[in-house]
Amino acid sequence: MAMVLVVDDEKTIRFAFETFLRDEGHTALLAGDVASARRILETARPDIVFLDYRLPDEDGLSLLAQLRAERPDIAVIFMTAFGAMDVAIRAMQLGAYEYLTKPLDLSRIRELIGHILDGRAALHEEASKPKDVGPRPEPIVGRSAAMQTVFKMIGLLTTQDVTVLITGESGVGKELVARAIHEHSDRRSAPFVAVNCGAMPETLLEAEMFGYEKGAFTGAERQKPGKFEIAGHGTIFLDEIGELHPGLQVKLLRVLQERTFERVGGTVSLPMHARILAATNKNLYEEMLQGRFRRDLYYRLHLIHIHLPPLRERMDDVPLLVEHFVEKCNRELGRRVRGLSPGAMERFLNYSWPGNVRELENEIKRAMVLSRDEVLNERLFELGGQVSGGNLGEDSEEVLRRAACRLMDEKLRAQKVVGSILDEVVSVVEAALLREALHKCQGNQLQASELLGIHRATLRKKKKDYGL
Repeated sequence: MAMVLVVDDEKTIRFAFETFLRDEGHTALLAGDVASARRILETARPDIVFLDYRLPDEDGLSLLAQLRAERPDIAVIFMTAFGAMDVAIRAMQLGAYEYLTKPLDLSRIRELIGHILDGRAALHEEASKPKDVGPRPEPIVGRSAAMQTVFKMIGLLTTQDVTVLITGESGVGKELVARAIHEHSDRRSAPFVAVNCGAMPETLLEAEMFGYEKGAFTGAERQKPGKFEIAGHGTIFLDEIGELHPGLQVKLLRVLQERTFERVGGTVSLPMHARILAATNKNLYEEMLQGRFRRDLYYRLHLIHIHLPPLRERMDDVPLLVEHFVEKCNRELGRRVRGLSPGAMERFLNYSWPGNVRELENEIKRAMVLSRDEVLNERLFELGGQVSGGNLGEDSEEVLRRAACRLMDEKLRAQKVVGSILDEVVSVVEAALLREALHKCQGNQLQASELLGIHRATLRKKKKDYGL
């Protein structure tokens, strides 16, 4: 059985813990603030500490830091009613065994105590020294269980200098996660360099990544450093890694294996000091099985994996995201918008958000630019071109169904059903889908291409092919 110290300023929580722990056969020690906890710790040696963040005299992070430095044998479980990214990251960075948000789940507490008593706390015995967080990137907002897991992973990875693969749909915030890992790590004083692997042809991307020597190709009038050199001892973020050309996959594999590279047209191997973070909205495992992505590179990148869920799978975070983006746009636009009307919030909660967090931010900003009201009502939001409820997926499916049915009806009436009409159906359906995506994205080709999951260059070509 364990000796457990509970540090929380709420009497009801302390009483609930005391009753639960006693019934489980454990010894409970109770403190309502940090000072009381320190007095208890002068004479007692608890196995586990349940530590709240907001306490009357000082926040729980200070006691967590002290415990991890002076008593690393104690497993500290950090608790808060506020699911803030910075608190979760800082707690895990300081060495918390686990991070819990209130209301607490007693079955989860029982499971954690069991794990610790079984010896699994050994993974967390070495204290993590407090580090200055440094300049903060834009926060990642979310209180859902999925996002709390992401925050904990970020906190753990800031002290582990390993390659990380970040996956998720377009617009979920993969670059924000990469920046958070960088800004909370020891590399934060060095550059964070982002490279979009799907934004340019292979030869240009190679020169962009690795640099080139003078005379390496026509127009190379001087030596130019690439992104790997510019990153130095910082972090290089390879976005859309699933779009990387096969030839560059081989060269990236060498960089990961040997930590060296050569400029285009060069013969001297240069050291690569940066940490590599990569992101994709593709299923890289499926790409590997289909032979489009190298197996050895996949396993090199997939050492540590963070998956960001789409917004439709964490709708509880929508009100929090709305509040965050309203505050952000108030600062940027010099406005004093208070929030959304109940009707607008209801539409937000009933919408599927195919563009994820990026789409939500764009909707808020567009409405605040167009309206002078302090409360944003539902009439300001198109939500993918919709006038009322529903979602993009349902609308688009109906558009495609009607287009396909119309073509087949015409063929049947004209008695032109000899051979396959699949290609014609596909062409008509594809054109309708492109037209619908462009309409819902208000002609923005970048957003439309991301919504369709294709390159912007592909979108432009198909627009030309179909005369859109």
